[in-house]
Amino acid sequence: MRVGDVMDRDLTALSEHVGLATAIEVISRHRLTGVPVLDDDGRVVGFISEKDIVKAALPGYFEYIQDPSFIPDFGQFQSRLKKIRNEPVSRYMHRDVISFTEDDSDFFVAMTLIRHNLKRAPVVREGFLVGVVNRTDLLERIMVASEDEL
Repeated sequence: MRVGDVMDRDLTALSEHVGLATAIEVISRHRLTGVPVLDDDGRVVGFISEKDIVKAALPGYFEYIQDPSFIPDFGQFQSRLKKIRNEPVSRYMHRDVISFTEDDSDFFVAMTLIRHNLKRAPVVREGFLVGVVNRTDLLERIMVASEDEL
C-alpha cells in the first residue's frame, strides 16, 4: 500500500518565521506532536516538535529529563520558555527532515519512522507539503493488512 493512501491530508504547518509561542499554540490546538515548517514558497524546510521546544527551553537539561529521578524546576522552565517565546521556529526546528513521497510503501515508511523514533513526518511532492504520515496510523494499517491475510 502507498503512503498516499494512508496519509493525513491536513496541511497544518508553520512558517519558518513564526515564534515559538505560535508553534506551541498550533501544536496544542491541533493536538499534534509536531508540525512541518515551510519557507516563503511553501516548501518543507524543517519540522518542529514539542520535544524540540522543550529542548529549546531547557538547553543542556533535556537528557536529564529522560531520567525519572530528575525533576526540573518548573519556574526555571517557565521563565526560559517566556524568554524564547518570540524567537522564530527556524532557530530550533530540525532542518534534516525525514520526509516521504506519496508513492513510498507504508511498510517502508513505518519502519523508517520507528528506526528514527519519529511519530509524524511530512509527505511531499516536489518539496511541497501534500500531507503528513502518522506512525500509529501506519502501524494500524499494517496490522489490519496482516489480519486480512489470515
